[in-house]
Amino acid sequence: MKETDLYEAIKKYFEDQGFKVRSEVRDIDVVAQKKDLLVGIEMKKGLTMELLTQASLRQKTCDLVYMAVPKPKRIVKNKSMNNLLYLLKRMELGLLYVDVEKNTVLEVLEPSFYDLDRGRRAKMKEKLRILKEMKKRSVDGNKGGSRGKKLLTAYREDSLRAVALIRVKGIISPKELKELGINHTLLSKNYYDWFLKVDHGKYSLNGAHPDHETYGELIEHFVNEYRKLEEL
Repeated sequence: MKETDLYEAIKKYFEDQGFKVRSEVRDIDVVAQKKDLLVGIEMKKGLTMELLTQASLRQKTCDLVYMAVPKPKRIVKNKSMNNLLYLLKRMELGLLYVDVEKNTVLEVLEPSFYDLDRGRRAKMKEKLRILKEMKKRSVDGNKGGSRGKKLLTAYREDSLRAVALIRVKGIISPKELKELGINHTLLSKNYYDWFLKVDHGKYSLNGAHPDHETYGELIEHFVNEYRKLEEL
């Protein structure tokens, strides 16, 4: 399939809506005009960075801009696609799927004004979660871009701090964690199966857990912190 194969369906789609359509107008693949409304359409055989760049450049001169690509055999709605549509919304770009065989066009996304402030308000709770997570992390125990690996979250860091405190004291209580600003409920919840309840409100370690070795250096760092506190 060639990019030019997409043209006839796109031309028909906009002409059916009362637009005058012309191709290759001053480097724009397709231009559709209705009165003073100017619509630019950039065509490619797939969604690429080049297409995204070209479409964004057309926004300098066109009122609305679409990206047009061949309609996939199977339209999926997954996280990756939702993220792409969000990006296009942010960029105020439209997306067309062109079925060359049927000579039809499916408008996946209409180009429209994106209210960034409204979008941020809708995600305020998530922003607060990020701020809370940042505040709770005292060390940078991950590498950016990591996939499929155990991540050092604020909750895991608190759990490792509890492990370190037990190594210093032998047995600890939720109250002691709370006094140190650590999530004290993690002992009873025991999400990682690291802790063992030995008495009412008293916890020790549940044997030698493999994760303790994975984070051995960090645990030792916290152990030294607590030993210094005891010396004060």
